[in-house]
Amino acid sequence: MLTKFLQNRKEIRSYIRMIRSSVTLTKQYDESNKILSTAFNCNLIYNAKNIACFLSFDGEINTYPLILKLWLKKKNIFLPIVSSIYSRKLFFVPFTSRSILYYNKYNILEPFYNVKDIILESDLDLIIVPLVAFDRKGVRLGMGGGFYDNFLMNWKIKNFIPVGIAYDFQFVNYIPRQPWDISLPVVLTPNKIYFFH
Repeated sequence: MLTKFLQNRKEIRSYIRMIRSSVTLTKQYDESNKILSTAFNCNLIYNAKNIACFLSFDGEINTYPLILKLWLKKKNIFLPIVSSIYSRKLFFVPFTSRSILYYNKYNILEPFYNVKDIILESDLDLIIVPLVAFDRKGVRLGMGGGFYDNFLMNWKIKNFIPVGIAYDFQFVNYIPRQPWDISLPVVLTPNKIYFFH
């Protein structure tokens, strides 16, 4: 695997994003449908009621088919709102078929919301987490903004479970860990469920 020759986080991030951006529309479609089977073979998702997710960006695996199926299964879906570029904070609001979306400062779609709609972290059962790469110990490499690292801090105490979602090629052997990195207990890919301890 080429990624074993990549030594630092910046190289890994650039390499995986390059591969991700070259995935054809046909492949994106096939992989996003395959991940539905993986997701619904995962009891954590099957049994969860309040699920935070994200809308795909920058070549990420398409989450729309998964969200549609979660709606059909009567799950409550929540999307992230980036509250401030300086505080690196995320919070989550409901996402339904009636939600109106707009592009935020990062050109990522967010729903319009009312402050009273923000869900408490402790009321989430599960959060589906985007990532650029993950390794054999579940270390997650994100886009570098730190928003998810902040939100996932002390996730066991907050009582929700973070689940990464990615293409199979986003698995790398080793990611140099930083003190703020949050390891994921589970990552779903189109062909596999990875469990980490």
